[in-house]
Amino acid sequence: DCTIGPRFISIRHLEQLYNIPCILEAYKQVLVCYPNASLDILGQGPMREQLEQYVAENHLTGVRFLGQVPNNKIYDCFANANIMLSSPKADNMPVSLLEAMNAGLLVISSRVGGVPYMIEHGKTGLLFESGNADALAQEMLWALSHPEEINQMIEQAQAEVQKYSWVNIRQQLMKLYE
Repeated sequence: DCTIGPRFISIRHLEQLYNIPCILEAYKQVLVCYPNASLDILGQGPMREQLEQYVAENHLTGVRFLGQVPNNKIYDCFANANIMLSSPKADNMPVSLLEAMNAGLLVISSRVGGVPYMIEHGKTGLLFESGNADALAQEMLWALSHPEEINQMIEQAQAEVQKYSWVNIRQQLMKLYE
């Protein structure tokens, strides 16, 4: 068990679909209570300049745009965070969420597409309605003030993510072929 600090990370392409402005708006609300918070944003895309401008205009401290990070460096970035934020408008099965769960981060994501099949709200992570920055901020603040519950969710998520391991997937595939 560890203390959950206000160290956030987002790993998505910086485009409309992944709704990074929702994360920044929620982060802005969290900064009021946690002025020492940090948010690392990994990824590139057409919205980067607009997002950097929003951060500057709103004086959002602790935000770093790290650009495209090689796959072999992702877990180094996870080591500097406690909570993974994801706010897509639509998604299927984002591997970045599985990687974050495996790395021992709490995942807070919008409830879209296949995400609710990956994350059970209140058991293996937290979900909010897509586009609702206030709801995301509430989940972030709740997580920071409930470390025992969050540590239980992280443990559950790490156990749950094992079903996506190659060993388990291979066994399921073999049963189908047989």
